[in-house]
Amino acid sequence: MNNAPPASTRSQRRRSRRRQRLVDAAREIIARKGLAGLTVQDVTEEADMAVGSFYTYFPNKEALIEAAIWEDLQQLGNPQRPELAGLTPDQRLQAQLMQLFQFVEQHRALFQAVFGPRHAPEHYERALDLLETRVADGLRLNTGLPEEAIAWITPLLAGLIGGGIRYLLAHPEVSAEEMALRTTILIRPLSEQIPADLTTNG
Repeated sequence: MNNAPPASTRSQRRRSRRRQRLVDAAREIIARKGLAGLTVQDVTEEADMAVGSFYTYFPNKEALIEAAIWEDLQQLGNPQRPELAGLTPDQRLQAQLMQLFQFVEQHRALFQAVFGPRHAPEHYERALDLLETRVADGLRLNTGLPEEAIAWITPLLAGLIGGGIRYLLAHPEVSAEEMALRTTILIRPLSEQIPADLTTNG
């Protein structure tokens, strides 16, 4: 009996691998040169592919940039994981930060492109917006803080975590575990630290 995968499946896998080579090459170039230094020719040279083949996978450079930065970044720090359900708020906080900083380590070129010294401001701001969304979700999940408190705490914490990401990128000798522990110590748990009179508008 012939157990070989269909030719269409093999073709799809090959196409996916070649597309990913372009995405990975774009991330490396953005991290080194910034978005302004990204050209289709540089990307195809980095990926060891013909320039003409680029347009088989992307209609233009902008579509490649969107894929290179945002396909994986959307996964950043999602707090709604079922394995966190049985943990205390403090344990959940550290587990979420660990997941986030491990994600940064696993996608270092991507985060260099977004948070590194040659980042593009529009993608940096968009990443901070995403980080704020994740932080707000985590606060709702882990604390009993009212929405008016979450509204002003969220950008402060997102800035702190964004700074942690930049520090981790600049100091590869620091592990994700150590960065998560340092950050947890600073912000654990908010519901116990913030005075009641600061959780209202009045």
